[in-house]
Parts: sequence; structure tokens; C-alpha cells
Amino acid sequence: MSKELARAGINVAVVSAIPMIPLSVEVSRVVRGVRVEHVCGDPNLNEENDRRLMRRIVETALQALQTEVAGPTLFDPDASSAEEGIHAS
Repeated sequence: MSKELARAGINVAVVSAIPMIPLSVEVSRVVRGVRVEHVCGDPNLNEENDRRLMRRIVETALQALQTEVAGPTLFDPDASSAEEGIHAS
């Protein structure tokens, strides 16, 4: 589905706990998620920290949508800076 949207000219960022899967099928923008059952959060965290984590993942996905890429690229919300968070694959 994301590749079809990309072919139509719509930027797509896929959030995945197993980023190697979308990268292997050449999805352009992949954001590293947390766990398969909780991609954008961690139920082991308290509510405030869980919200911070969710926000960081969503902000990383929004940054990914605004970033020009030449091929499959992994965006890591845990990187300390935006430059460190982008990994060309």
C-alpha cells in the first residue's frame, strides 16, 4: 500500500518495529518503532514517558515525510539529533 501511494507522488513514512522488512521491499521512508504489539509506544513506561516516546516517533515520521530520499532510508527516533537519525540503506 505504501509503495502505491509513493508511486502516486504521495510521500509515505512506514513505522515498523521490524524495519528490515519494509527496507527489504524498498519502502522509501521507514521509522523505527518500539515493539510489534506496540509500534508507537511502550506499555512498560509510565503514561508521561509513553506519551513522550509516541510523540518522538510521530515527529520522526513527520520529519521523514519532509526529507528527500534517493532510496530506502531508516529514520531512528532514538538518535540524539536529526542528522544522526537518518540512515541511508
